[in-house]
Amino acid sequence: MVDGVRANSYLLIAGEGLAVIDAGFSGADRIVEYARGIGFSPDKIKTIILTHPDVDHAGGASKLKEITGAKVAIHEADAARLSGEKPPKAVKGALGVIMKVAGSMMKLKPVKPDILLKEDDRIDGLTVIFTPGHTEGSISLYRPDGVLFVGDALRTSDDGRPRLSGDMMNFDTEMAKQSVRKLATLDFSILLPGHGPPIKENASALVKELVASGFK
Repeated sequence: MVDGVRANSYLLIAGEGLAVIDAGFSGADRIVEYARGIGFSPDKIKTIILTHPDVDHAGGASKLKEITGAKVAIHEADAARLSGEKPPKAVKGALGVIMKVAGSMMKLKPVKPDILLKEDDRIDGLTVIFTPGHTEGSISLYRPDGVLFVGDALRTSDDGRPRLSGDMMNFDTEMAKQSVRKLATLDFSILLPGHGPPIKENASALVKELVASGFK
């Protein structure tokens, strides 16, 4: 996990290269620096997989693509927001007002995706799980040895428990809950969220508990 890029960004060894899962708000330089630190030159970053196009996850994608030549992948339902053909997702409540005031400082630099993903696609050893709700095309990424990247389908609290993203940040909260119910049917020990610390053991049991509690 690469710290300090606003939303969590992850590097995954894929063959002889690297895949990046989410690029942070402006995380390109830090991601490249981290890759060098573990022995990979920038050109070894082959894929940038975005769980969704919110600026805190996708803001660094354009520069990272320029530096590395990597291909950018996103679910087909979110592609138009990433490329700028559709406006960014509306944020509700007071936070939405703040983001409007922030204006260009919070604006996503458009990126035309190279790979359009859909449910059950395989990419860099990961299976795409369609988990809409936070955005129209949010995805999670499942590795069969028990690792699950969830973007903002879930976040984690300081005590290491999964939580649903706040309603003001969701495109459709009821849809987001249904997506978490879907994730709760999977078997995984490690959960890697877009915000908050990773859960490193018994993660699927904790997600099942969250669903059983009615998301409390």
